[in-house]
Amino acid sequence: MHDKPYILHSSQMPGRKILGLLILFVVLLSSKSFCQKDDDPMYLYHEGGVASPKTFKEYHNRPWKTSIDIGLVFGFASVPGIYSNYVNGVSASTGYTLGLIEEIPIQKRCYIDVGVEILQDGVSFNSYFFATGASFLYDGNEVYTHSISMNEIHVPILFKFPLGPLDRKYRSIYMTTGIKFRYISYTNSTVTNDSTGFLVWAGEKDVTTLYRIFSPFGSSIFEMSLGYQRNTRKKIRRGWYMNLEYNYGISPLIYAGNRAGSNDVVFRLNTLIFKIGKIF
Repeated sequence: MHDKPYILHSSQMPGRKILGLLILFVVLLSSKSFCQKDDDPMYLYHEGGVASPKTFKEYHNRPWKTSIDIGLVFGFASVPGIYSNYVNGVSASTGYTLGLIEEIPIQKRCYIDVGVEILQDGVSFNSYFFATGASFLYDGNEVYTHSISMNEIHVPILFKFPLGPLDRKYRSIYMTTGIKFRYISYTNSTVTNDSTGFLVWAGEKDVTTLYRIFSPFGSSIFEMSLGYQRNTRKKIRRGWYMNLEYNYGISPLIYAGNRAGSNDVVFRLNTLIFKIGKIF
C-alpha cells in the first residue's frame, strides 16, 4: 500500500509569498535609488589634452539654434559625353539663395543642420532647334541660343563640426558636409535665333532629372562648406556667420527643348555659394 503524495497547496504557504513580495519591493527601491542621478553631477571631458570638469547641464542643455541666410550663387555648367557634340558655349548664370536652418546639437561640439532653402540659377548654351511638327534632321547648324532660368528648393541634412578650439565659444571656424534634396520647382526657357534675333520658343517646366527621387523634378546634391561663425558675448546662442559652400548635383539634368524632344540635352549644373547668415 503506497502513501498518497503530499501536495502543498497555495493556502498552506502564505509566509513564502509575503517574504517574496518583501524582497521584490526592497530590490525595486534599491534600484531606483541607485539609478537616480544627482541634481548636478560632474563629468570629466578632455579637449586639447587638458581635462575640464563640466556639469550635466553645461554639456546636455545646449539650445537649438535658428538661423536665416542669404547668398550669391555662382554656377558651373557642363555637358557630358555625346551631348557635347551638338552643344557649345555652355555657361551658367549668377543667382541668389535664401535659407532657414535649424541647428540641433548632437555631440559636445557638433550639430545636425536641417532646413529649407530656395535658390535661383540658370544655364545657357548654343545648339540646334526644331519647331513643333518639323522634321528632326540635324544639319550641324547651332545658331540657336537656349537660355534656361531655374528655381529650386533644397532640403539640407548636414553635419556641422568646428575646426580647432572654440576660442571661449565666441568665434570658430567650422565645416559642414551632407546631402540635400533638390527639387526643381519651376523653369523658364527661351530659344532665340542668333541669325535673325527673333524669339522662336518660350517654354516652362522643360527641365527634369536623370536620376529621379520622388518626382521627375527631384534629385540629390552632395554639399560641403567652410565657414566662420561669430557669437555675441551677451548671448552665446546669437551671432552671425559666413561660409563658402559647394554643391555637386549627383544627378544630371535633362532639357527637353520644345516639350516634343527637340533637344533632349543632358547637362550638369553645380554651384559655388557665398552666404552670410544671422543666428537667433
